[in-house]
Order: sequence, then structure tokens, then C-alpha cells
Amino acid sequence: MNFKRIIKKWTVLLVLLLFPYELAIGDGVIFFESKIRPALVKYCYECHSSESNELGGSLSLEFRDEILKGGESGPAIVKGNPKDSLIIRVIRGSDDLAMPPKDKGSLPEGVIQDFVEWVKMGAPDPRAGKMANPNPKEQLWSLKPVSERSLPEVNDLEWPRDRIDRFILHKLESKKLLPAKDALPKTLIRRLYYDLIGLAPSMEEINVFSLDYKRDSDEAVSALVDELLSSQYFGERWGRHWLDIARYGESNGNDGLGRNATFPHAWRYRNYVINSFNRDVPYDRFIKEQIAGDLLPVDDVEERNRNLVATGFLAIGAKPAKAMNENFAMDVVDDQINVVTTALLGMSVSCARCHDHKHDPILSKDYYGLAGIFKSTETLWGKAANEPLTAPATPLHELLDRLPDNQRDNSTAPVFPSELKEATEGLNPVAYSTLKEATNEIALEKGISLSNENYAKCNKGRMKVKTTVPYDNYSVSFWFRNDTGNSSQPITAYLFSYAKDGDTNQAGENIGIGGKHDKSVAGKIFIWNGKELNQSIAGFNEIPEGSWNHVVMVRSNDRVRLYLNGEKDPEIDSEIKIANNPDREIFVGSRNDNFAPLKGQLAELAIFDRALDVKEVKKLHVASGQKVGTIQKGWSMGVRDKKKIEDCKININGNSKKLGASVSRGFPSVLVSEPDSFSIGPDSSGRLQLAEWIVSGQHPLTARVLVNRVWQHLFGRGIVNTPDDFGFYGSRPSHPAILDDLAIRFMNEDWSIKNLIKIIVLSRTYQLDSYIEDEELLSVDPDNIFVGRHSRRRLDAEVNRDRILQVSGKLIVGSTNGSAVDKLDILLNWPPGEAKYLHQANNHRSIYLCMLRDAQPPDLVAFNLPDGFSVTGLREKTDIPTQALFYLNSPLVVEQSKVIANDVLGIGNVSDEKRVAKMYLKVLRRLPSANEAVAALDYIKRVRAKLKGNDEFVKSWASFCQVLLASNEFRYID
Repeated sequence: MNFKRIIKKWTVLLVLLLFPYELAIGDGVIFFESKIRPALVKYCYECHSSESNELGGSLSLEFRDEILKGGESGPAIVKGNPKDSLIIRVIRGSDDLAMPPKDKGSLPEGVIQDFVEWVKMGAPDPRAGKMANPNPKEQLWSLKPVSERSLPEVNDLEWPRDRIDRFILHKLESKKLLPAKDALPKTLIRRLYYDLIGLAPSMEEINVFSLDYKRDSDEAVSALVDELLSSQYFGERWGRHWLDIARYGESNGNDGLGRNATFPHAWRYRNYVINSFNRDVPYDRFIKEQIAGDLLPVDDVEERNRNLVATGFLAIGAKPAKAMNENFAMDVVDDQINVVTTALLGMSVSCARCHDHKHDPILSKDYYGLAGIFKSTETLWGKAANEPLTAPATPLHELLDRLPDNQRDNSTAPVFPSELKEATEGLNPVAYSTLKEATNEIALEKGISLSNENYAKCNKGRMKVKTTVPYDNYSVSFWFRNDTGNSSQPITAYLFSYAKDGDTNQAGENIGIGGKHDKSVAGKIFIWNGKELNQSIAGFNEIPEGSWNHVVMVRSNDRVRLYLNGEKDPEIDSEIKIANNPDREIFVGSRNDNFAPLKGQLAELAIFDRALDVKEVKKLHVASGQKVGTIQKGWSMGVRDKKKIEDCKININGNSKKLGASVSRGFPSVLVSEPDSFSIGPDSSGRLQLAEWIVSGQHPLTARVLVNRVWQHLFGRGIVNTPDDFGFYGSRPSHPAILDDLAIRFMNEDWSIKNLIKIIVLSRTYQLDSYIEDEELLSVDPDNIFVGRHSRRRLDAEVNRDRILQVSGKLIVGSTNGSAVDKLDILLNWPPGEAKYLHQANNHRSIYLCMLRDAQPPDLVAFNLPDGFSVTGLREKTDIPTQALFYLNSPLVVEQSKVIANDVLGIGNVSDEKRVAKMYLKVLRRLPSANEAVAALDYIKRVRAKLKGNDEFVKSWASFCQVLLASNEFRYID
């Protein structure tokens, strides 16, 4: 008998019996603080608290023990049983004693539902009485600065691969425990695939990795990790993690009046998140874009659109049920405060809406300092709910796009919005011109000459610019239009030359367009350094006939880069030797004198005596302000500053009609070490300053919270097991040294989430087996707090669905725009009916499914998909009958099992034993054992005997496929 285990279990039980509420941390307490306490203060305290002159019915609702004790009519609640709870009956008006009194009006339906949900949860209530907390900042571990941690001593110096491993091994050795063995290659590749991209490896990929692992395990794992991190599927997997904490949803949810307003444009934020993770946008930048993207400087239309879409983070939350609700505006503000502080800082400030936080160091004035920021912010979420009983309509961000080439106005050249000199301000060209003068062969676009001395008209169809620049370090920018078709243009024409006057064949630099005489460069732009060196390199894109094109060539020593139309990647990027010619001069519109000249136009020339960088190239392209206009590309939810910027007054007891003193816009005082560092001016909401403060490193929460979230997704449990609560009621870190060490490395490596993930998964700790031989380790650490092994984890709801479709071959991979919400009415009636089954006709990855609040896909809800109403950093883990029924009755499982069965049965004239092997390979990525093969054939035979009809053969094999899909081996990650 294991007495240690018995003693531990009894100790845990005793603690739970003695301190049940102090251990009631997490979602329940957060729900109470955000939903129940404000309602009690607003609707009940007037008669049922120390504030009242006479305690109505001798019932106080101010503290936990008092509400459990009840008043003259008995206990107010029966935990877990709303039907028998007095408080539910009276607020519904079911009893003679209706509350609030009828002359006060009934409670909103949404508030009543909150109370019902609270009682179902067991009525979690932290109000054990007022706590002495004189200096909470000193008491909370999470508010202490992130600190460098020295590596601990370990006995087995060969075991660690990373700093993480030293900390883990040190704790295990201190408990006289041994870590598990390394996972097998086939286990590790499966784990990495699911954790990083949410899909399974093929048998071929498993076999190749296993061979590579035998040759060099470290190199094989590192190469695989790099491959998975660069996959487009990475953003889909990790983007879904972020959508959980961003409370993503595509509708408002049931408003209690039978309506569910849709958000047709929410999908753009979803795609923004996916793309951001794929691009590995630094986390500090990611935060700034989502809080204040509309206030950040941009280089082009694409970046502008992306930043506007990012602010959907603040707009996609569920809105209050009724526009007539006097607190509507403040409820929206509260949602935005909650998502920013909980998602990014792991500490909810919303509890201070009605009062100073009872335990965390958050004051009511801190809440209203933040409230002023968001009250000065206009939330743009569209016309989805413009009925009088739902939230009022608002504008949306208008996304713009440049017209495609075939819609451009080709009759005139692009022109700068202001004079060329002003447009290139800061870039300091040594010569610039709109090229007013024209040769008789080249039709140069007319414009205003800034200085007639900058160039002079020359003979033989070219224009000479009177300036000199270094041969090895200069740049040139111009626009050109080729008016003769590439197929008929017989010559190679030079748009720009830096060579000897009258002989462009001599050593120099020439930018040209190829003609039909040289098919390899016909219609393509190229660079040539003259006959002496005779080096030439051409681009890869054929220039469309009749289109205006922007060219920037950058010479930096022996390297030449040519950028076309503002693209980030050069059209030409090559080494071309420098031609040293002391007599060289600059020409535009030059030509090979042996042939007829090019028919075309040139405009907007600028020459620089240095090498421009990519951002400057982009600026030149954007500043040109093409005379082609813009087109409306779409709409997005988001936010922007209001015209009227104002501070917010304290809402006494959370009531927006009972106002107290005004509070200057600012941040929680306990987290601000230098109050003057991020002052908010009178003309700004303060969102940008808020974002900069969050990522500034002045406080210790931002990096710690993100590191903990990443660790949780890779191990199944965070270092802090309450990822959304780093406050008083949150759990303490199991490995504080690892948390701080990774936080510092994360910030020092430019806040790269991909790099952070790579560090963790390359550690030996991550690569441990989930199976352990040391019974002592399991006995001492059954919950794997010490991380001496890898924890077995069930597939997330989305991964489970995607995996089933992947096995059947029906999964549609790749990104997609739009959402099935477009097929629905702006206002749905309740219940949602067929709206919740839209996913059944969509075989894309689950992240792209329509996510209506209160009407999510049942196949995903059964496996704990978050409801989208609140920040969800840790999904619930339940084992309920509907999950087993899913594998038995779900249309997804039934239909895809038939597809898999037909595929297995269609492999030709082979034995049933080989068919069983084929099905195991498809579903479980391995061959069956001899016993498994016998059991499978016996099962198929018995099922077929009970079926009737012509397709009993396929159905029996499909039924066996369902058995494999329901197996723990399929549903869990080892």
C-alpha cells in the first residue's frame, strides 16, 4: 500500500473541506466579480447591505456567509440548483415577494441569466470579509520586477540541453526523482505537428524523420521545428489560441429578446491574427496594432488596412442586449478594459468598476482612468444591429485598395500630391524633375520644372542631367510607360544611363527594356554595365503594355537592387561590377543608336547620392500618389478616436447616472513606476500611450503572461495555472525561475513568438515521454507539476475535427476570405435553428468556420470550444456523454468514416487483413498488432451480420473506422 499517496489525498481533501472558497480561483470568481457583484451593488444593496437604513427581510447580500445564511425567508441560494434558490425565484417574479420591488422595475433578462449561471456554478463568492492588504504590490509575486535567474546546480550535467532543463532537473533532483526517458521519434513528430500546426504527419514524414533522428537527433528536431514554424498552417493553429483570449465571435449572441445580431466583417480580424502569427509579427508590435493600429504611422495602403483591421480586437466583443440600457456605453468600455487587461496583463481591472478591488491592488480610480481612454474611443462594429431594441448602428473602417493596372488612367503620368521636392523631403535627392522638356523621340510627360538647370536637352533622343553621383553608391527613381507593345518593339531601349555622353555602349550603368530581338529579356526590365564588362541581369516579370511603372535602382558597391512598383522584394538583386568611367554622365530616354527609339513616356526623376533602403523605396512609390485613384476594398470592425476627447467620471457603484469626481486618463497606479513617462495629451484618447506602456517593460506582467500562455499550449498546463489571473486569487508559479528566464529571453529576442516556441520545444523537457517507469514520480507528482514527463493531452475541438477530415482526405487546406455569416440575416431569430449547422457544408479548417455566439458548431462545442463572450486563456476540460455520442452519431464522423471505408475497400483484390492494416495506417499512422488485427476482423464480421441492405459491407468497415476515431490513441497527444 502506498501510504504517501494516501496521506497526500487525505491532506488535499482536508484542505478542500476547510478552505473551499479560498481555493475557488479562476473563472468562477472572475464571473462573480464581473457579473454578479456589480448587479448586487446596483439592484440589491440599497435594501440588503450595510448601506440600507433597514435590512429588508433581515437579509444581507454583502458577504458570502450572509447570503448563504439568508434572512427571514431562509437561505438565498441553493448551490448548483437555480430552481430551488430563493434569489432566482424572486428576481424572476415567481414568488409573491418579487425583487426588486415592482415600482423599481424588473431586472434585465441578461442579468437574471447571469444569476442563474452563477448559481449553477456553485455560487462562487470571494467575499469572506474585508482583508488587510496594506501594501498589495509587495505581496503579489507577479508585480515584482522580472529578474535574471542564475542557473542552479545539477548532478547530471549531461542531461540538460537548454537552461529550461537545468531548472527542471534541479527541482526533480531536490525531490530525489528521475525524469522520464526521451520520447520516441514517432511520438515526438506527432507531438510537434499537433502542437505547432494542428495537423498530423504522414507516414512518409514519420519515416523520414525517424531516419534523420537516428543520424542526428538534435539536427533532425531543429530542422523539423523550422519547417513547421514556417508553414502557413502554423498561423491557423496558434491564431486560434489567440482568438480564445480575444473572445472572438461573429455575432452578438442571444439578447434575451429572441435576436442574435451578426457581425459580417469579423472574419477580417480572424485572418489578421492568422497572418500575424505566420509573419511572426513581434509581440510588442502585435499589441500596438490591436490597441492603437489606427494611430500608428504607415508606409502604404496595405499596412494601413492591416492596422485598421487589427483594432477589431477592441470591437468584436459581445455587446449589451439593449440600446436603451442606460449603461450601454460603459458596458462596451468595460468589455474593452477587460480584454486588454486580462488578455495582455493577466489581471482583470473590471472588478474595480463599482469599488476598489477587494484583494488585488486595483483602485476604482484606476478603472476610470482606463475608462476615459476607451470612452474617448469610438467603436466601429457596423449596421449589424440597428433595431431599436439592440445596440445602435455604428460606422465601419473603410479599407482601400489601389486600382489594378488595367483600370489605371494611362492618359497621364502619375503625379505627386504636392511638388516633387516636397514629396521627397527627408530623402534629399541631388537632382529631381518632373521632366517638363521632351525629346522628339521620347514623349516625356509634361510637368512643372523645379529647376531648368538640373537637366538639359540633348541630341539623339535623350535627356542629360547635370549632376554627378558616386559610381558605387547611388540611387535613381523614375516612372515610365512603354507605349509600344513588347512583341513589336524591335530594340533594346535605355530608360536610364550613367555612361559617356553619346555612347552608352561604353562602361557605365544602363537600365533598359528588352525588345523582341532578344526573347530572353523581351518585355522585361534589365541592367547592363556596358561592353567593357558586359554583365547583364534581367528581371522576371514582363512589363504590361501601356502601364505606368515605378523603378528604383539602388547601387551599393558591387550589389545592384532594382525595385519595381514598390514591391518589398527586388525585381533584380545581383552582383554587377562597377564600371569605372571618369567621363560618365546621367541620361534618361537614351537609346541604342542602331535602332529606332522607344515609343513611351518618362516622368518624375529623382537621383540620390547614396543607397536608399527598402522603406525609403516604399516611401517614394507611395508618395507618388498615382493618378489612378483608389477603390473601396471592404469594411472592417475596429476603433478610432472620438472627436470629443474627455476624461471619465467615477460611476458610483457602477451606475452611470450617479457620477463622482472626474479621473484623468491613465493606467493602474500600482503598475506605473514612472507616472510622467507616458503622459496623455488633451487631443488623444490615450490608446497609443496605453499600448506603448504595456510593452515598455515598465511593469512585469506583459512578457510573463505571454510566456505562460505559450508554455501552457505546449505542456497542457501553465507555469501559472490560472493564465488569466496573475492576481491574488491566481495560482502561484510552479517554476518562477523558468518564467522569468524565458520572459527575459523573449523580450531580448525582439518579442518573437516563433523563437520562444522554438526554445521551448528544443528543450529536453518538452521532448520527454509521457510514459514513465518511475512509480515514485507518479506518486509524488500525479499532476505533473514538476514536469518530469510530458502530459498526455486531448486534442482540441478544432484539431479533432480537422484531423478527421484530414484522414478522409476531405480537408480543404489553405486560407480563405469571408465567412458563412454572409449567408445569414443581419438579425437572426432565436433559437438559431439551421444557423448553427453551417459548418457541415464547410470542409475548411475549423478556424474558418462561422462562429456565431450562442450558436456555435455543436461538434466543436461538445469538446469545450469557448463561447466567445469572455477572455478564455484556459479551456475547460470535461468528459461528458455527448463526446462519446459524437463519435457514434455525428454526421461528420459517420460521413467521413464511410469515405475512409470506401477508400480502404477500393484498393483492389486484397485480403481483409491488408485492409485492416490500411485503415490503421490511415487513421493511427501505424500497423496493427496481431491481436488488434484479429479483433478488428471479428468486430467487422459481427457488425456486418447485424446489418441489412446492400451496403452492409461498407457500413461494417465504416463502423470499425468510427471505433478507431474514438480511440484514445487518435484523440490524445502523447
